[in-house]
Amino acid sequence: MKVEKSSQDLESEVIYAGLCIHCGSCNAFCPHMDFNQETGEAYVVDECAETVGLCYNSCPRSFLPIKEIEQKLFGQTRVDLAVGVYKDIIEVKSKNKENVLYNLVEAAFNEGIIECLVVRNTKSTKPPLSFPVIVENAKDAKKYIPEKSMDNAGPLITGIGQAYKAYKKNIGIIANPCHLQGLGKILAGDFNTGAEKTSLKIAYACSSGGMAGCKYCTDFSGEFSDITYSPMGAPKPAVMLIIRTDIGMKVIEAAKKMKLIEITNDSPDLSEMKKFLNKKRKKNFRTLLGTSLVKAKYLSLSVDELKDIIEE
Repeated sequence: MKVEKSSQDLESEVIYAGLCIHCGSCNAFCPHMDFNQETGEAYVVDECAETVGLCYNSCPRSFLPIKEIEQKLFGQTRVDLAVGVYKDIIEVKSKNKENVLYNLVEAAFNEGIIECLVVRNTKSTKPPLSFPVIVENAKDAKKYIPEKSMDNAGPLITGIGQAYKAYKKNIGIIANPCHLQGLGKILAGDFNTGAEKTSLKIAYACSSGGMAGCKYCTDFSGEFSDITYSPMGAPKPAVMLIIRTDIGMKVIEAAKKMKLIEITNDSPDLSEMKKFLNKKRKKNFRTLLGTSLVKAKYLSLSVDELKDIIEE
């Protein structure tokens, strides 16, 4: 999965086109890209001589072959159009004073699934902007655990590159769906980057859109994660967890064994969560496709993937 385009193409097709979502994928392993420290916007550092650019091929807004990425990450493609590939969806609540997301992090560290964690360090809330910080234990992670999806706004995937360059192994990350689209694309790609040191991807289901490029996103459930944490669709104080991989299942089992979380419903009603997800997806698909269904910008879509809109 390589396209013969580079940073100049990324600049014209994504950044200047208003598609950039400041995820940090282009900059994570490429020295020719960087981010504005005040706005989080990506920019080209210098003229790159590469004809097949890592930055362009890492960006989730240049092109996004969803089925190909799913096949490489999960060994299968989705059956559920709104939620993506998953093994189980459960409703859980915390068994202590900490929130569920923090308890998952504690379980992952305790089980040795992760040795470090990339999390957000908020620089500003208006506009929302965070940069990555790397922590090496659950206690240090505590103050960086996001309370809402917009807390993660910023180039967090650069933290994966920073951790790799610092010789870290078993890297975890908490990020938004858009970030994990980029990371998933890197992991499924044909470049040697070091991203394979990532051992756990936790998505914070996204309910908002704080940047111009957000209106083109169609993933609100963190489809390329190991676990998705979703406050939507469950009665408070419970949350929904979408478990997508064996690693995700291992984290859940560890958190249960440590008595950090309790399953309140192992067969929850998914209607409210899917109602929210599909409402957002349909709105943004219309932004992408317009009324003629002629062009979908960066997405490669089949008729089946559009049937929930076409048949409306």
